[in-house]
Amino acid sequence: MDKKLLLTKSLAEYLYFSLHDVEQLINRFPKAPGKKKADGSMVTELDLELSLMIEKIVVEQFPDHIFYSEEKFSEWGFPLIAVDPLDGTREYMAGRPEWALSVARFLKDEFIGEGWIYNPLTKELYCETSHVPHADKKIFYGEVSRSEWEKGLFNSVSSARFNIKPMGSIAYKLGRLSAHKLDFVVSLQPKNIWDIAAGTILAQAAGYQFYSQGKKVTKVEKYYRPPLIWCREEIYQELSGLFP
Repeated sequence: MDKKLLLTKSLAEYLYFSLHDVEQLINRFPKAPGKKKADGSMVTELDLELSLMIEKIVVEQFPDHIFYSEEKFSEWGFPLIAVDPLDGTREYMAGRPEWALSVARFLKDEFIGEGWIYNPLTKELYCETSHVPHADKKIFYGEVSRSEWEKGLFNSVSSARFNIKPMGSIAYKLGRLSAHKLDFVVSLQPKNIWDIAAGTILAQAAGYQFYSQGKKVTKVEKYYRPPLIWCREEIYQELSGLFP
């Protein structure tokens, strides 16, 4: 982690103390109808309320940071706090426990910072991780987008060595990857920075690399093009061959 991040109280501490407020919001909106935004994605009242809650923390505690949320993204610059207040809106609307809050903090445009991911339904919190050495296996387990799976984007993928399963929310999947609950994550559709910021920070700290269009990602950008792969460097060449 950048040493400058250690000079101030961490974002994770402020978010941890806000978990009660998160729970109250979810109790108010156990299930909320969604509406389509201009880009075709869905938004609910809970998305908007969570975004406002996190924005208030940023304005009060990190006034020099730009707040860049899926629900409010007019400015871009650093230091930056990238937020997806509810990653996996379709899962939330469907009543599946596969969605999460995702918050990341960057001091500059290098992909180094502070990540925080919370699944309120499973109570899984990802904000710390440990590096575990790579171990070769006969079978590697990974997760891919549930919506991409249902669209048939993985129908042609067949491998005895790489076992894939659909799971909602890219942030949630990357949190699970950072905790070594799986070996890789793949997405075949573009992602915005708010989708993958926190998860990528945590996954990289745990020893996984992020690749976009065949190149290792080192810079923070607004948008990343597929194929998007998070995995150990040691298995990237073999794994990426399945997703040309």
